[in-house]
Amino acid sequence: MKTRSVTETAILSASVLIALIVVVVGAKNAHGKSAVVLVALCLVAGTVMVLWSRQNSRASTAKTELTSSEECRRLAEECRRLAEMAVTAQEHTDLRLGEVSVQMDQMRAQLASVQKILSEVE
Repeated sequence: MKTRSVTETAILSASVLIALIVVVVGAKNAHGKSAVVLVALCLVAGTVMVLWSRQNSRASTAKTELTSSEECRRLAEECRRLAEMAVTAQEHTDLRLGEVSVQMDQMRAQLASVQKILSEVE
């Protein structure tokens, strides 16, 4: 679980302090129901602010890491380099396969002529 940041702790502390002040003032004025409602609203508001703060900090951190990370740029460059190497290797393989195919055609032609000569000799 993530520990609370200083901002989150301050927000929660302020909301709890406000809630306690409302309870004390509410107890003096003997408006119990309104004090409970105000305490609940303060606690809910504090929780909402903490959650909003966490969400925004995560989103901004993730965005910053993705857009300005030197490691990300380095990995992208490495990926491009590997892709170019793969294309080059495939082209060399295709060329070599073409050469082997030509040599096999020549060997077939020679074998056919040798078989023809052997059949004439028999």
